Amino acid sequence: IAGSDFKIPGKYFIDNTDPLKLDIDQSDLIEKKVNSLYASASLAYKGMAYLDVTGRNDWSSALSSENRSYFYKSASLSVLLDRMFEFQGSKINLAKLRFSYANVGNDTDPQQIVNLFNVASNGYLGNVTVSRPNIKFSESLRPEDVTSSEIGFEIKAFENRLFADFTYYSITSKDLIFDVPVDPATGYSYFRENVGEISNKGFEFMVGGTPIKNQNFKWDVSLNLSHNKNKLVSLIDGQDFFEFSSSNGGVIDVRAQVGEGFGDIYGTDWLKTDDGQLLLTSTGRPQATSERVKLGNYQPDMVGGLTNTFNYKDFALNFLVDFRIGGEVYSGTDAALDASGVSKRTLEYREGGVTVDGVWDNAGTLTQNTTNISAQDYWGAVSGIASEYIYEQTNVRLREVSLSYNFPKSIIENTFIKNASMSVTGRNLFFFYKKSDNFDPETSYSTSNYAQGVLYYNLPTTRSIGLSLNVKF
Repeated sequence: IAGSDFKIPGKYFIDNTDPLKLDIDQSDLIEKKVNSLYASASLAYKGMAYLDVTGRNDWSSALSSENRSYFYKSASLSVLLDRMFEFQGSKINLAKLRFSYANVGNDTDPQQIVNLFNVASNGYLGNVTVSRPNIKFSESLRPEDVTSSEIGFEIKAFENRLFADFTYYSITSKDLIFDVPVDPATGYSYFRENVGEISNKGFEFMVGGTPIKNQNFKWDVSLNLSHNKNKLVSLIDGQDFFEFSSSNGGVIDVRAQVGEGFGDIYGTDWLKTDDGQLLLTSTGRPQATSERVKLGNYQPDMVGGLTNTFNYKDFALNFLVDFRIGGEVYSGTDAALDASGVSKRTLEYREGGVTVDGVWDNAGTLTQNTTNISAQDYWGAVSGIASEYIYEQTNVRLREVSLSYNFPKSIIENTFIKNASMSVTGRNLFFFYKKSDNFDPETSYSTSNYAQGVLYYNLPTTRSIGLSLNVKF
């Protein structure tokens, strides 16, 4: 409840406000109940094999009676090969093989399966009106189902100074609860339904160790790599792709396409003849295709990082170099700058214009272009061709460097200070290499799925340097 126009100034309570200017809002108590049964078991054999299994069944009030009960389970097995085979005389400290399987179910929020009207309000001529949401719910909504399996191998050797860890995984997601865009002729903007199947497969690998270690000096190094490949296996009947976003006047969109990857970038391309020549307008300007073609995918082929830590007496130096290989992005910023003539490359053709090498359709006959156009006409046309603004996100950067100093006990032993350290840290310092010239390829204007793979006027990423003092009493 909110009120305004106090009858007695300075007395701030509801009864002191104008009764005709009260604003009353109401929120109903919405409850959801989930009842569960859970069981687990752990087995071990001679300290060399371990098995853990779990099972759980949920009953959710948020789903209809025929779908509210769902069961999910997990199992993991670890085998210590070094204990099982007792490697005689070897330098292996640990060799472990692991397997895991897990199935997870998930329901939805309450009141998401029955179509209800919104709160009534006063309408035309005092008539009471009610409205409904633009999403159509479904009583047949099923719980989501995510199944994952994993196999891994871990080894440590030479008194734990060398280690490696490899993991391969496969994740399948089915019946994802999603708001699917539909034709407005249905009376709704979205149908809330269970959406098809998405698979993710990949690996993670880490290797490292301590090459040098003595009384005063220690060097630790580790390298990690990861790769993920996903695929939209199926969606819903009658629809073979889902569009996350459409930008820049419809020349570009990011989607999930059945049979392909999540995050595919589709856009217009240079319009060409069957033999590969540019097909221009009668005025000599380049044209974009009316159909969108696949131009890339915003997900990287591989990501990783290299970490080095050097310790010398009371000093420690750490630096992290990380990298991203593959993945594309559409730069709407570059397209807009070219269209406005304020980018560096639009300086080309300012003097004398340009005659584009191509042909135009002269009443059914392809004729060589001879028309000279201005830089403004040329770049204005090019800015609407999405393929011209697709950039690779491959980059290698110095992500972080830190230098720290621990004050020796001899300095603080007769004080109330237990220990103290000082450090200087720099983050996002510079690129060793990147394929995009004028922006950080990892920036985006939002963190949601609907904003990946496209850039629009992003602020430059920042370099930070900080100094810290840590004291314990």
